[in-house]
Amino acid sequence: MQLSFDHLVHFSPNPISAQKELNEYGMNVIKGGIHEKWGTFNTLAYFNLSYIEWLGLRDLALAQTITDNDLIQQLVNEHTPFGHFGRFALRTDDMDLLINELQRKNYTIKGPVEGSRQTSDGEQLQWKMCFIEDDLDSLPLPFFIEWGELEEKRKPKLAALSSHQAGQLQLKNIYCAVHNLEESINKWTKLLDVRPGESYRDSSINACCQKLHINGGNLIFCSGTQGIVHDTLKKVGERPFLVELDHALTPQQFTVQGAFFKFNK
Repeated sequence: MQLSFDHLVHFSPNPISAQKELNEYGMNVIKGGIHEKWGTFNTLAYFNLSYIEWLGLRDLALAQTITDNDLIQQLVNEHTPFGHFGRFALRTDDMDLLINELQRKNYTIKGPVEGSRQTSDGEQLQWKMCFIEDDLDSLPLPFFIEWGELEEKRKPKLAALSSHQAGQLQLKNIYCAVHNLEESINKWTKLLDVRPGESYRDSSINACCQKLHINGGNLIFCSGTQGIVHDTLKKVGERPFLVELDHALTPQQFTVQGAFFKFNK
């Protein structure tokens, strides 16, 4: 299954406020656009083809009516005044083939769902997504996205948006808090057809961790009974909690709207 990390979604109480705060840390966060049919809007930070999305509610009443988009339903259910990372997407260049492969593995698929938004310069972006029917009490399984434009056309456009004052930032690792490391790794390796790295102890976050290597952004699953992992599990359950980015001019760590960021040189 040829998949790449596409983007991490932050459920934001105010994407514009997040944009201003992150700009002060040297991350180039830009206005995205409005999703007219879902009642949402976003701001975005690009790291070549990978990016982070701060997704907010523009029309709660409309968003509450959405039944075919699990991401919007999750945003409505988990929306708080504080914010947190909610879910991420993996990219495919053949949605139909991917759905067939997932169905052969006995996953129940919802979609594909068509999506679109207009950029600030008037360009109409289009994509389609599919979701796996899953228990959101555990770490939500990824949703899958296929863009309506080939990567060769997208790359130069996104390269122009991937310049940051903090440096030529590259999305390296997305850390996810889970209750049972072994169960989670088994579940995700089956889904993604990848081999995990060896488990290890990360003293900086006081947790036992294990990595899945994904093109465009690795996934690191972490389990711990104290510290940041324990706090994440207690506050929001099994969710992503930390993004690690390389090639910063100056190492730093900070928190914005309930999400942790780590810049490495």
